[in-house]
Amino acid sequence: HETWQPWIKKANENFDTHCIDLPCFGGVPCPPEVLGVDEYARYVERSIRELRLTEKPILLGHSFGGQVAVRLAASHPEYFRGLILSAAAVLRPSRPIRNAVFFAIAKSGKLLFRLPIIERGSVLAKKLLYCAARSPDYAKTSEIQREIFRKIIRQDLRHLLPDIVLPTLIVWGTRDTYLPVQDGKAIAELMPNACLRLIRGAGHGLHLRNTDEFLRELRSFAAAIP
Repeated sequence: HETWQPWIKKANENFDTHCIDLPCFGGVPCPPEVLGVDEYARYVERSIRELRLTEKPILLGHSFGGQVAVRLAASHPEYFRGLILSAAAVLRPSRPIRNAVFFAIAKSGKLLFRLPIIERGSVLAKKLLYCAARSPDYAKTSEIQREIFRKIIRQDLRHLLPDIVLPTLIVWGTRDTYLPVQDGKAIAELMPNACLRLIRGAGHGLHLRNTDEFLRELRSFAAAIP
């Protein structure tokens, strides 16, 4: 939630904004068990109920939060006025060969890093290994986080998208190197009431580096919802 504070400060000029940290994120500790997208969605559902809001909110999800938001919007559309997906990790295509090679290398790497000549550079080597597998966050995690990470990246939610009829805004940066803009276009095509807005030259963290443009799209979207 701390990374969202500058954005929230500006958003509060027009909205009553609430930011929910997820387990293993922000100040919420990791659980003892391995969570998947369904469990995260139920956690957000409980958190929203505890807020005791007097009117239906707009649900905004960024990156993995967007994956969770899609699951919650699909199961409980009656809770929300609308849905906003910011560079949402909804599409998780299966890459069995790449993943098998990655985990085989990772396991071998544990042995390789024990060699005296490599040991001093093992931290950097591990980061390079995980970056090569396009999973840079993996190197920063604890064991339970890694198990959660492995589970959620296998959960593709595209099958839910055609059934979500909430008014939906999809916002994407054209230079997002984490999730390609083609994902945003594919998501928009699958959702019956979705519109896609692209922010030129923007990367993955729209709330961090493109605050004003992101908020402008949000305000326009909110004003158009009946």
